[in-house]
Amino acid sequence: MHGLIVFSETSPIDMLAWKLIDAPEFQRLRRIRQLGVSEFTFPGAVHTRFAHSIGVFHNARTLVEIIRREMKRKNQEFDEKRAEIVQIAALLHDLGHGPFSHTFEGVQEARGVKKRHEQWTAEIIRNEAGRIRPLLDKFRAGFCDQVAELLEAEDPVDIYHAVVSSSFDADRLDYLRRDKLMTGTGAGAIDFDWLMDNVRVAEIELGAPDEEEEPVEKVATFCLTAKALPAAEQFLLARYTLHQQVYFHKTTRCVEHMIGKLLSRIAKHAAQENEIEKQTGLEKDHPVIKFFGKGGETVVSYLGLDDALIFGALGSMARAIDPEISDLALRLRERKLYKTLDIADVGHDEGRQRQRLRKIKKDFEAQLADGSVILDEKAAISIYSEIGGDEDRTHKKLHILDGGKPVEISVLSPMIKALERKQQFTRLYFENDQDRDKARGKKGQIHD
Repeated sequence: MHGLIVFSETSPIDMLAWKLIDAPEFQRLRRIRQLGVSEFTFPGAVHTRFAHSIGVFHNARTLVEIIRREMKRKNQEFDEKRAEIVQIAALLHDLGHGPFSHTFEGVQEARGVKKRHEQWTAEIIRNEAGRIRPLLDKFRAGFCDQVAELLEAEDPVDIYHAVVSSSFDADRLDYLRRDKLMTGTGAGAIDFDWLMDNVRVAEIELGAPDEEEEPVEKVATFCLTAKALPAAEQFLLARYTLHQQVYFHKTTRCVEHMIGKLLSRIAKHAAQENEIEKQTGLEKDHPVIKFFGKGGETVVSYLGLDDALIFGALGSMARAIDPEISDLALRLRERKLYKTLDIADVGHDEGRQRQRLRKIKKDFEAQLADGSVILDEKAAISIYSEIGGDEDRTHKKLHILDGGKPVEISVLSPMIKALERKQQFTRLYFENDQDRDKARGKKGQIHD
């Protein structure tokens, strides 16, 4: 995909990246899948956040050179130190992902812990007892905090920030192509070389002007020339297709909810500290138990968690006396998944879908309450959808230079405009096959 990625011995930032890759915190990413449980649906989707992060670093170097070229063209000074910060930030941006990434964040949120992977990333980077901080501090005084602060920032402050957070950042330029390749998804072509050749830097407005307040804020970001419009349309369509066919695939979502249910149950027993080994099948010093136990949510315990650890413990969890834990563990181990019912099976009429959902909620009220039926209505996509949620901020939208001025692409493209409206996916996952069949109606059809 990228070809040979070279780390030059004459480049200080490349040599720093090389050392960081060897750190245990970065090597942990070998054990975290980029697409979580998508391999249940797409067997080839076994690529890791380790490979992805190196690809992001490679893209960041390319985008930095584009900034260098654009600064020269505009007779502006290139900030070498700022460029070094964003390249290392790009390399380390995924350090804080937990096992199964967004699924794990959902479990934590349900427990009242709203701590996203970006916050964990910053903590891991700043951890004085870790291997990352000493390398960054040795490179330059204050460098560690500068990298962490960049990754924590929600709003961009300059063009360098766009390397790690924009409509055309180094992250999505890697995962879109990598995920498409590894899942074997045929739809949605990306003319990467043409797009990169047509990247420019221009200022966009972050919000609408307010007559009574301060003037609208502007920030420099990546835009594309007008001749790249067709390729930009295909770029966004590829992202849309991946969300539709891969990230929100019904089987993948089902597995995510099953794992979420399993981890939530484990966490409950770990917090109660009552017959943990019998109830969960895991020893008291197992990393999962230690993390979910009282006072266990530390950087050290978090770094002990990964996909391989949890998948490897399914055999032990299958022997738990808690029937929910043992059943879920065995189902996941043998791929005997809950049965899915997609509300869209009644047709595309939204009124009819809502009517049918109301009836199912009424008929299966008890099962929805005890978790034997799971309702999933948080998956929604539009042309700007992001993994883990929708992203509506201006700097995340793609801009085309029209007459030298940046214009959001949907203004110029009727095709993109048509896909701005969110498409909702509403599914139910049934532990009991008979319940699913009852909800579907006779002969496998949903009836009103």
